[in-house]
Amino acid sequence: MITHLRGRLARMDAAGPLVELDVHGIRFEVMVPVVLWPELLALAGEADLSEGEGPELGLHIFYHVTTNNPVPTLVGFLRRAERDFFRKFTTVEGIGPAKAVKAMNVSVSTIARAIEQEDRAALARLPGIGPRSADKIIATLRGRVTVEAALQDGGVSRPVEPSALEERRLAADAIEALAGLGYSRAEARRQVEEVLQADPGLDTLEAVTLAVLRRLDARFG
Repeated sequence: MITHLRGRLARMDAAGPLVELDVHGIRFEVMVPVVLWPELLALAGEADLSEGEGPELGLHIFYHVTTNNPVPTLVGFLRRAERDFFRKFTTVEGIGPAKAVKAMNVSVSTIARAIEQEDRAALARLPGIGPRSADKIIATLRGRVTVEAALQDGGVSRPVEPSALEERRLAADAIEALAGLGYSRAEARRQVEEVLQADPGLDTLEAVTLAVLRRLDARFG
């Protein structure tokens, strides 16, 4: 069983949400709760992941495989206590690993406190949960997550929005692409910010890069 992976961050996909870790040439696809993405984005910075420039990353792994689904599911966490909470979270009836990953858009300590305080409304606001599942979570886990409720994990109580995180990564990738074409990073950053502000509908690397190049061509043409 895999309990920990350390390798180079090779890919990020907020829609998953998942990352790929390159461990000595072998890539592992690992789902990561969206609440951890701000930390991962800060770690990645403006590195061009596609060019092998990603930083080293270690993840505590929740390994899940069943008879009905023999393909292993790997879920990664920055702290061991987060993985321990996740194990408990998935013991709740109707909450499997995929659902639990998407539900965790606030920190473990925030969710654990809501459970211990029987805050049904706060739990029901988690993505994919709702009132009925909130009741099941409280009934199953109250009294079992007191340690996690005191966890020093940043206390992210406001929901993390995947779309906003994806926009940040898209901008960073576009800056890297333009820098690779010879533009200074400062100029690339300014141009990317301006085209995204002018057209928020640009949602792919190709579209953003092309918009910047057209803008520059029009200015210097």
